[in-house]
Amino acid sequence: MKHARFKIRTLEELRARMHDAGVDLPVSGNLSILGDKVEIAGRIAPNRFAVQPMEGFDSDASGGPGPLSFRRYTRYAKGGFGTIWFEATAVLDEARSNPRQLYLHQGSVELFRQLVEAVRKTAREEFGHEPVLVLQLTHSGRYSKPAGKPRPIIAHHSGVLDSQHGLLPDYPVVSDEYLDRLQDTYVAAAALAAAAGFDGVDVKSCHRYLLSELLASFTREGRYGGSFDNRARMLLETVERIGKEVPGIFVTTRMNAYDAIPYPFGFGVNRNDHTVPDLAEPLELAGRLRRLGIPVLNISIGNPYFNPHYGRPFDFPIKSMPVPDEHPLAAVSRLFEITRSIQASAPGLSVVGSGYSWLRHMLPNVAAGVVESGGATLIGIGRGAFAYPDTPRDILEQGAMDPARCCVACSGCTQIMRDGGMTGCVVRDKEIYGPQYRAGRRFAVDRLREEAARCRDCESAACSAACPAHVDVPGFIKAFSEADIPKAYEILRQANVLPEMCAQVCPSEVQCEGACLENIFCRQAIPIRDIQLVVCRLAREMGVTGVRLPQVQSGRQAVIVGGGPAGTACAIRLLEQGHKVTIMDRSRKLGGVPDSIIPSERYMAATSEISAILEPAVKNGRLVMELGRELGRDVSLEALVAAYDAVLLSPGLGGSASLGRGTGVVDALSFLAEVKNGSRKTVPAQVAVLGGGNTAMDAALAAVNLGATDVYLVYRRSFQEMPAWPAEKEKLVAKGCHCLILTQPLGYERDANGNLTGIRIVRTKLGQPDTSGRRKPSVEPGTESVLGVSLAIEAIGQELSPAMRDALKGIAFTPDGLVATGGPAGSFATSMAKVFAAGDLVSGGTTAVQCVAEGVKAAAEMDVFMGK
Repeated sequence: MKHARFKIRTLEELRARMHDAGVDLPVSGNLSILGDKVEIAGRIAPNRFAVQPMEGFDSDASGGPGPLSFRRYTRYAKGGFGTIWFEATAVLDEARSNPRQLYLHQGSVELFRQLVEAVRKTAREEFGHEPVLVLQLTHSGRYSKPAGKPRPIIAHHSGVLDSQHGLLPDYPVVSDEYLDRLQDTYVAAAALAAAAGFDGVDVKSCHRYLLSELLASFTREGRYGGSFDNRARMLLETVERIGKEVPGIFVTTRMNAYDAIPYPFGFGVNRNDHTVPDLAEPLELAGRLRRLGIPVLNISIGNPYFNPHYGRPFDFPIKSMPVPDEHPLAAVSRLFEITRSIQASAPGLSVVGSGYSWLRHMLPNVAAGVVESGGATLIGIGRGAFAYPDTPRDILEQGAMDPARCCVACSGCTQIMRDGGMTGCVVRDKEIYGPQYRAGRRFAVDRLREEAARCRDCESAACSAACPAHVDVPGFIKAFSEADIPKAYEILRQANVLPEMCAQVCPSEVQCEGACLENIFCRQAIPIRDIQLVVCRLAREMGVTGVRLPQVQSGRQAVIVGGGPAGTACAIRLLEQGHKVTIMDRSRKLGGVPDSIIPSERYMAATSEISAILEPAVKNGRLVMELGRELGRDVSLEALVAAYDAVLLSPGLGGSASLGRGTGVVDALSFLAEVKNGSRKTVPAQVAVLGGGNTAMDAALAAVNLGATDVYLVYRRSFQEMPAWPAEKEKLVAKGCHCLILTQPLGYERDANGNLTGIRIVRTKLGQPDTSGRRKPSVEPGTESVLGVSLAIEAIGQELSPAMRDALKGIAFTPDGLVATGGPAGSFATSMAKVFAAGDLVSGGTTAVQCVAEGVKAAAEMDVFMGK
């Protein structure tokens, strides 16, 4: 039979499908056998159900289990599993397959101890028993990715797998000496596991991780390759050493009995046909492990990262794993028969089987049949436990599983893992893992390439016209679709020297994506922002984002006051034109307002992008950064004019309009900076935010996230005329903030101690449009009232701070209090010779991409000026 999805409701239908597929799975109605106790190295597993080690990739910063780890394992305990096989936990930081993979070391062992106790306590409270707890120890080998970027550590070169990782023939193979030391590391990790309270440790040797790959190292030279004795050396010696050197804990392994990868690169495969298992060596290995005294052996097959013939059953495969040309029941049967062979060769050894999740609510009868017929001792459930952690409880107490709670074999949990997220069941645990899945897919390169293929490559593209920097959007989209990341990034940087920052903080929905023609054709714009972010990330990882420095220097020097988007952009262009540049900023890092106040959910930090771009200039001595230095406090404008050939002023505004400062009143920029740097962690129950721009939206959402019960947004015009971007206004409503539109704040009420008790407000109505193009509000007499709040966050306008005004003596200002620029149309020259200005102190506040565009234009004007 060909592949078919699960469509089985009864045991009769299961038997019919087995007949059609030509397989014969054991089936039994005696479910009580699944409740039998099993002795494992002196411990008693209260039933035959075992959670298989399924990674969640949800550690905390130390590598210890995070909140979702505690949630997952206590749910397994509450669901009644008799054996809980904890997920793959790295023994070295470099051995992690994901930056959030669990990692056991001295700094994280206490969290593991707390997790063990939480699991035991949960099981005792629910059932009066304690499960057997096994921790899987691992080295990810060729799948190592500790910082999110592949750093393969390989046991041998594989003619099958090397191409998937882009490994060249001269890529180094891990040395025998490294493996010798690694044995010590495993022993030390086992001792930590014992200290944490685990009953046993699993030295992982499955799924082509390092120890599994060693079993197939036929082509490797030295003590760990070639002969069977050498290939099995690492596993056997490590198991033996832990057994001897770590008292109070048993040792085992989850072992691949069949790799399904062609010889000589796969273990347990027929040398002429890798789709056929050859169990001679796996059986020999199981026998040697048994003689070393292991009490339990966990059997698996295949490689989740490689699938010409993976042999695992699933219904809705992810696109990078093609559907096998067989019925899933054939895959189930293959895994069962391999496990049965291992179990038969080692009577008395508790063997854990796999492959049950695809069977859904048929699992209990088949599992009982397997145990009854001697096919396995314990029933291992992996992705099915993600979906249905109460499986043992329901089977043993109700005699059945709820079909509506079973795993649907969609591979969504695997897709999250591949996309780098925290993984679990997307379908049955959708509140937690649905957002994880969507976030991962949002930035997945394969999906974005499909989206890029929809681009119509328009002439005079509307998307480019709507971008303040006029990026050639169709050009970089096409380069990305053709997998030419350097070209795509080069197109971006020609128009926008800070493309990563702008993609994160600018309103693409009203700029480039808002103008995309696909909105007309299918109401679904090309995800330009997301593609731009991925191009920037990949280009940074490839090392192609550094500033392009000319060999010949101009001999001119410029100083830039303010390292925000405008100042940094200007610096990059001036460096590319051969000038030496000094950036002076009162902060200790570059990035300006986006870096310091935009909430981390929207923009984490500017450091990664800016540092990678400026690094070549810093190394070559062409860029000097004077951080923590402030104009007016540490140096005068006159001194800068005297010392440099040109000066750019781009420090931002720095001041905020206010109805009256005092206790309980804070400006929005200061509030957001405190939230982002962690110095403010709480707010009162009732908070008011004054204003209707994006800063006001950010402040209101931050107050909600900090625990405010009621957040009132007070705005004098209508919701439609609110200047915040549509997407930000939607977030505000979704979070349940109270929008007091057509309401004008008048002043503050305070108690005898000066503490804020409320805001005096008045209703407004809208008249004719004013100079801004929006309808002008006017006060409705007799509608005054007091809104009771304990904190007011002011976002009612930015202005130059008094200190900055004093520092800019000799510079002309506009009637609005901004720095005036004059001369020819579009000039950034100020009234003072040699001094130019760009960014918020000229525009009054705008988007990051507009600031970048202004910085680039100012650099061009300064270049001409210095060349005279």
